[in-house]
Amino acid sequence: MTVVGTPAPASAGPAETLEPRAMTVPFPFSPSLLAERVAVVTGGATGIGLAIACALTEAGASVVITSRSAERLTAAEMEVARRTGRPVWSLPCDVREEDDVARLRDFVSARCGAAAIVVNNAAANFRMPAEKMTGRAMRAVLDTDLLGTYQVTRAFFDDLRSTGHGSVLSIGIAAVERGFPGYSHAGAAKAAIASLTASWASEWGPHGIRANCIAPGPVPTKGVWENMLGQPPSSAADAGAQAFAQYAQAVPLRRLGTPQDVAAAVVFLSSDLAGWITGVTLTVDGGLNLTLGP
Repeated sequence: MTVVGTPAPASAGPAETLEPRAMTVPFPFSPSLLAERVAVVTGGATGIGLAIACALTEAGASVVITSRSAERLTAAEMEVARRTGRPVWSLPCDVREEDDVARLRDFVSARCGAAAIVVNNAAANFRMPAEKMTGRAMRAVLDTDLLGTYQVTRAFFDDLRSTGHGSVLSIGIAAVERGFPGYSHAGAAKAAIASLTASWASEWGPHGIRANCIAPGPVPTKGVWENMLGQPPSSAADAGAQAFAQYAQAVPLRRLGTPQDVAAAVVFLSSDLAGWITGVTLTVDGGLNLTLGP
């Protein structure tokens, strides 16, 4: 696992800004921390989801990843094996479709056993002014982010309960209460996920199930460049690179986040180290929310 040290300088080009300078350190968790536990990661083929899959695997979990793209899943399986020396399992799944989700539950049960960890990372996003947001555009994001999170978690409820130490983790966004200008559909979905998380924590605590939300700040993955800047990082405009560099200067820790930063929080909250933590939204943003004002 990689932990980022120094931030990319303000003059950095697109490639440098996308991947802030990093230093390799030993994996900070015991490789047996999550031994004998089964984890499901939706949207696990790329970006933050792939980093989460790697981290959970390194911590000893048996991991199943999903994506709508079978091609991306094949590449992700190879990448996890390359990084960790251990395999993961994968299954194409559209979290918007109940039949797909039911098939995923059966697949996990047959291959690995009862899931003790569910990470809701699958998401859709694209920029659109609120006044132009059609019902179809709104549903395109709500159905993946919110409905998908609900359907996957509900499908694995019996598994989570049976383990006695179930953990549900959903990926949100930092400072969601301030809104998400240009992405009101995604902001609404993530705010609702935070509420769902609190409801699950209250209702399912007596069953030994913990539910938490992780809210990352700016993590410039390839998907962020393509969905939010509208172009791949290799051809990103100078304005886009400068925007990310300015973000880094606004962060108290003076760097952007990395997928591994988010993945480390997932491992911690999935483990018994966080055994008395439930119903929280953990902001992972280098302190950026502190600079945004009330």
